[in-house]
Amino acid sequence: MVHPDYRSQGVGGQLIEARYNLIRALNLRGLVAGSLIVDYGKVADQISAEQYVREVVAGLRFDSNLSKQLRKGFKFYGLIPNYTIDVNSRGWAAEIVWVNPDYRPARRIHVIPTPRRAGLLPRSLGRAPLLHGI
Repeated sequence: MVHPDYRSQGVGGQLIEARYNLIRALNLRGLVAGSLIVDYGKVADQISAEQYVREVVAGLRFDSNLSKQLRKGFKFYGLIPNYTIDVNSRGWAAEIVWVNPDYRPARRIHVIPTPRRAGLLPRSLGRAPLLHGI
C-alpha cells in the first residue's frame, strides 16, 4: 500500500511493474496477492462485500485499490474475510492473481530406468533380513 502522501503519483504502478519484472526474470508462473477493497467502507452499510467486488470487477464501480490492480492485469478469484484490521475495507480483501505471460516451463529431463541385471546378487539379499532383539 502506498502512503497517502505519495498516492496518485504513479508509485503504486511502479511497484507493480517492479514485481512483474522480478517475476519474469525469475521465470515464475505468476503472483497471488490480497487486494484491500479500500473504498468498500463508504457503501458497506448498503451492499455486501460480494456485491461491491462484483460491481468493481464489472467496471460499474471504482475502488481506488482493486480497480487499478485489475487494470494492471490481475484477475479476481475470490474474497478473503478478516484479512486486515483496516476499517475502510471492513477487513475484506480480494484474492487476485497475475499470470506471467512470459513464463516458460523448465525442460524436464526424463530418466530411462535400466532393467536389473539378473544374477548379480543372491536372492537372499533381495529381501530385508529379520532383525531380532533390536
